[in-house]
Amino acid sequence: MQMINCNFTDICKNNRMEIQKIFFETTKQRLNPNLRLVDVISDLLNIGSDSAYRRLRGEKELTLSELVKLSAYFNISIDSLLNYKSDNVIFKYTPLDFTDMQDYTSYIRSLSNLYEGLAKAKRKEILITAQDIPIFHFTPFVELTFFKLYAWNQSINRNQISYDQFVSGLDRDELSLIYDKIINSYSQIPSTEIWSENTIEPILRLFDYHLDMDCFESKQYPVLLCHQLLQLIENVELWAEKGCKEHNGDVAYFQMYLSSVDMENNFVITKRDDVTTTSVKLFTINGIFTSNDAFCEETERWIRSLISKSLYLSGSSDRERFRFFQQIKNKINDLLEKFERKKK
Repeated sequence: MQMINCNFTDICKNNRMEIQKIFFETTKQRLNPNLRLVDVISDLLNIGSDSAYRRLRGEKELTLSELVKLSAYFNISIDSLLNYKSDNVIFKYTPLDFTDMQDYTSYIRSLSNLYEGLAKAKRKEILITAQDIPIFHFTPFVELTFFKLYAWNQSINRNQISYDQFVSGLDRDELSLIYDKIINSYSQIPSTEIWSENTIEPILRLFDYHLDMDCFESKQYPVLLCHQLLQLIENVELWAEKGCKEHNGDVAYFQMYLSSVDMENNFVITKRDDVTTTSVKLFTINGIFTSNDAFCEETERWIRSLISKSLYLSGSSDRERFRFFQQIKNKINDLLEKFERKKK
């Protein structure tokens, strides 16, 4: 019987090096920003740095066993590599089990690592369609971020508890550090966000619902959350006015647009050097991620087209920007008045 050398070359004869290039581009996105990819490859495959560099440059093909080891470490589906030109789109999804909050902590930490690595890239950009307010703007406000987490927990958990009880069970210090890293990274990444008149509505509806359901033991919490939301909006307004983000000494351009129509979903496109990834928001806090070229390119074309039809709020658009943000503040103040009446 003829022996078959089952390696990466045999599986993908015609486009093996292109697939290998895509594979390493994906690993760069998932690499801990404190590590060097060549060192990780050397350690995992037990090879020298020169051999690792040869694989990275495409001078040496990965064997199947090497691909399996690296794929397992970086949590990359081999199917997604072999079918990258097919009609199938492979997404990465991390299920969240709220019976163990460490599950969420691990998820948000991996998200923080992703954006920390993006912030350190030479060429980087983020494009966002904001069906509701992006997570980056929440993270400076711990109680407000916890409320989003609480609302998600309540939607899937039959054991109904108050916001106060939920917050008391969280590791505030650990999560605050992770949230700080997310906003610090985001402030260093040039970004474009498209909002609509209804971007504020999802969080307002959550506030209103949980107030009516008496989910707050302390009557101070609803008031605090509204004040934090007002501060969040004022921060975004200031960024839009200046056309740049400023946080802890970091500065990057910030372009904001107002769409006349509601977006189909929350899309976040991250561009890091030569790698593009698209995430689609699911439910309240989770999402799915893909680096599929066709999907990313089509999504970016749609976003660019939406931008061309939207009103530019950054820079000198004083009147339109003032009207838009004042309308949002009025809605928050109306809800704040409802909270105040309920306290009496």
